[in-house]
Amino acid sequence: MRRSSQYWRYFRYALPGLPLAALGLPFYIYAPLWLAEQGGYGYTLVGAIFFLARISDVASDLPVGAWVDSRGSHRMLWLGSWLLIAASAVALIALPHPWPAAALALAIVLLMLGWTGLTVPWLALPVNLSRNNIDRLRYNSSREGMLLFGTLLAMLAPAILAPAMLPSALLVLLLLLFIAVVLQGGQAAVPASQSLSFKVLLGDARVRRLALPWFVNMLANAIPGTVLLLFMREVLNAEDAVPLALLSYFLAGLIGVPFWYFLAKKLGDVRSWRIGLCSSAILFSFAALLGEGDVMWFIAISVGTGLALGADQALPSAMQTGLAQELSKEHNGAAIGARMFALWSMLSKAAMGLAVGVSFLWLGSQAEMSVPPVWAITAVYVVAPVVLKLLVFFMLGRSPLAYQGEKPVYE
Repeated sequence: MRRSSQYWRYFRYALPGLPLAALGLPFYIYAPLWLAEQGGYGYTLVGAIFFLARISDVASDLPVGAWVDSRGSHRMLWLGSWLLIAASAVALIALPHPWPAAALALAIVLLMLGWTGLTVPWLALPVNLSRNNIDRLRYNSSREGMLLFGTLLAMLAPAILAPAMLPSALLVLLLLLFIAVVLQGGQAAVPASQSLSFKVLLGDARVRRLALPWFVNMLANAIPGTVLLLFMREVLNAEDAVPLALLSYFLAGLIGVPFWYFLAKKLGDVRSWRIGLCSSAILFSFAALLGEGDVMWFIAISVGTGLALGADQALPSAMQTGLAQELSKEHNGAAIGARMFALWSMLSKAAMGLAVGVSFLWLGSQAEMSVPPVWAITAVYVVAPVVLKLLVFFMLGRSPLAYQGEKPVYE
């Protein structure tokens, strides 16, 4: 009975990851193109709106984190954020387009604000819920596994559902998200004097030492996603195989999460993450040798790097949770979790934005006529991420970065 109760706690906490991932993938990948073409807005207007919305999205992380730490994350916050997501998503799908540009921008900004209002306190919950190192690892591994499962469902949906059924699938996901939100616990409100400011947070050397590898690694992960379609079309001449490659990658990632969980129990967070980084860099480097028709080799590489994805997903967040708990303990139980994860969220979003900018600026500078040469695409798709992954590997190996999870403290 006790074990089943433990599993329920982890499942209940992780459950929002399924609808969030399944809703997020089409929004970030397919919605801009659909709005530009079928929606009738054009590429320039859609690009400008999403750029401005992303800036507001990044800017909202820190205020939301401060609000949650000082006032708590009650169900009203969860439900209010869900309402923003649901209302904006249903309006974007159900109402005829095109809208006035200001209305479209408002809907997207409100959707992203609701997303931040839900995800920041959700990511921070293990700071309060986990009671020891292994509990912390279980919460974070459960969440990342559920996110990967939701991503897989979103990728499979177009293949198994008729286009007319997709709006109904959206409503089902929103209902599931509502149920998951209702089931969530909360973080009790604390007096403002007992919540740490961002100045204190950023002034801690341990936070800065973890923030830089996190940002660089997120940049390494974001660059291939930005250039994947171009690589498969121009280098492999296999654009039709993109869904298979993504499915192989994320399915392997889901399968790999338990392995990294057990490895971290034995070796600790940092050592296990470094093994994942090195494995991913070595395997992905072979993609530089691929050319036209090497689809199956690329799928094999996707499976290998996908298995290493679990280390990137679960272990850094477990380290962040542990660091937040340590800081809170050092400051007499002060609330810090939401601010901490707001910082990681902001860095993640900034890395994704920088990946698009740097990648396309590089490709544009090397383009011959309208298409960049194969060597330039390979350089940004393969070489840049491999170099960044190895850089993170060496960053985490420096002695000043030693973290409490470095030792196998899970026995």
